[in-house]
Amino acid sequence: MENEKSLSDWARQRLLHIYNNHDNKVGSQLKKQEPEKYKDFESTDCITYVLNVLEYAFNKKGNTEAAKQVWLKGSKGTNLARYLVDNHNWKGIYINPDVSHPKDKSDEHTYTAVIANKKCEYYRIPVSYKVTNYNTTSKTHPSFQKLNKNKKQTPLDSVSILSLENVKFGFGISRGGMHTWLYSKGKVYEVHWDSVGDGLFEEISLRNYSWLSGAIFIPSAQASLLTNEQLKCG
Repeated sequence: MENEKSLSDWARQRLLHIYNNHDNKVGSQLKKQEPEKYKDFESTDCITYVLNVLEYAFNKKGNTEAAKQVWLKGSKGTNLARYLVDNHNWKGIYINPDVSHPKDKSDEHTYTAVIANKKCEYYRIPVSYKVTNYNTTSKTHPSFQKLNKNKKQTPLDSVSILSLENVKFGFGISRGGMHTWLYSKGKVYEVHWDSVGDGLFEEISLRNYSWLSGAIFIPSAQASLLTNEQLKCG
């Protein structure tokens, strides 16, 4: 029966439907630049994709108030994440492919790793799990000596991410909410706000995601899939 589907089931169904059916959509930034050209197209961007999916899933589970609240909180990815954690018991997962040697040389990733280790937080939002060092930077990579050059190459953890790849649905934020995206079974689903057609939506493996560190927030029922005790924060 339809009502027996979980929130994650409905959310995954919706994110895939939108991803596979977006001929009438255009990135919000591109539409602003060329409004006449795209006047018959529906505007979308990274957070709009997220909000449409969450609204749909909450409505399908009969929680119309939550469906309204996600739009009210959705002006900032961090506010939305905090709402889901505080009001719906969603669980946060800190992610970082290499906590010491980020491929983009930004110390933002090393800083958030320190905070996640010390406080179990990502931009002051509680995280219950950490999945890190699943795509480490080799010594031969151009960025290796640019940051933390005195630290040894980070040992690869090829096991921890396997549990995360079983998770059916999650909402992701990067750079403190500067970018938002959706997650399902090891893949990131996102929107590029300056594109249209084939370039508007993208699916990419989390292991190779260019935004590197961030956090994924999942319905609590999905947390049981994170079976490795070493993933727990704190």
